[in-house]
Amino acid sequence: MKKGFDAPFGILGLLVGTVFMFIGAFNAQSLFFWIAAFLMLFFSFTYFHTTWYGKYKIVKKAIRELQLKGDEQALDIGTGHGLVLLEIAKYLKAPGKVIGIDIWSSKDQFQNSQAAAEQNIAQAGASDVAAVQTGNMLELPFPDNSFDLVTSSLAIHNVKNKKEREQALAEANRVLKPGGQLLIVDLIFGPEYQKTLAATNQFENINVKSVGYDGWCGGPWMTTTKLTATKKAQ
Repeated sequence: MKKGFDAPFGILGLLVGTVFMFIGAFNAQSLFFWIAAFLMLFFSFTYFHTTWYGKYKIVKKAIRELQLKGDEQALDIGTGHGLVLLEIAKYLKAPGKVIGIDIWSSKDQFQNSQAAAEQNIAQAGASDVAAVQTGNMLELPFPDNSFDLVTSSLAIHNVKNKKEREQALAEANRVLKPGGQLLIVDLIFGPEYQKTLAATNQFENINVKSVGYDGWCGGPWMTTTKLTATKKAQ
């Protein structure tokens, strides 16, 4: 599977900062520079760990815990290279299907493209149960009540405006069937998402928890949370 490196300019900035701090430490022989240099190295390592290994571990566990039956219709929002999509596909058999949508922004994920996601689907032998298409999470191109499961991993936080994040959640709600499951793995905004969903009075069992070290994008202040919720049956 061709992996997607999240926010490549972020890790680049951390690595450049680390190099400069170590240069400063060697030149100045200052305790401050040495502490700063090793802190920057730590930040870089945790960022790399999460985006190259940790997020895969988080998603694998989260999808397993959904206990899918195999015939679900699922939607993955901000699918990127297909991490969540392909994990869901492992549990599906036709007519079950998972669709991934993305705007394919390379600043949010390195070499992000529909072609790369389609290549990963083909390599995984999942073309019978998985597909991708271009789509915006703020205006999902699907009818109401289309999916048994809606997921998103490390995507909604890229929407910087709070009202638009609320719109993304409203769209996820709109296309999710009554009784369907919602799974959101994302940075820092878990409590915000929980509050937004609770305010709709359309969800139950809304749970948010930190996923720990595997989700540190630079450090514990930039932690990843997992939100799960069930849309109330009508």
